[in-house]
Amino acid sequence: SGLVVYKPRNVTIGNNVSININCTLQAHAPITIGDFTLIAANCLVITANHDLEKRGLDAFYTLEKRAVAIGSECWLGTGVIVLPGVTIGDATVVGAGSVVTHDLPSDKICVGVPARPVRNRPGP
Repeated sequence: SGLVVYKPRNVTIGNNVSININCTLQAHAPITIGDFTLIAANCLVITANHDLEKRGLDAFYTLEKRAVAIGSECWLGTGVIVLPGVTIGDATVVGAGSVVTHDLPSDKICVGVPARPVRNRPGP
């Protein structure tokens, strides 16, 4: 199926961005996607989590919201999950199935769970 965007007013998408099928942008907090970024199928960008210190209805109704920024000229492979509060630097590639739990620098190829840089991205 298509793209699911929760709270689209919190999403800013640059020019020439491609977002493939079955992706979800859960924008309780702002999500920013830079120009020329490619997002493959089945990716999730999440901006909120429940507070682990809360229980019962407090846990149900309390969200910790943190913005996500994905730079320009990034590539997110199939099935990438980007968690709340993360910034992905410009021109960074995140390999298929990776989980981005913390900020990633620019111009890197990053893979794994959690995603981490493994080499520089070749340049033009």
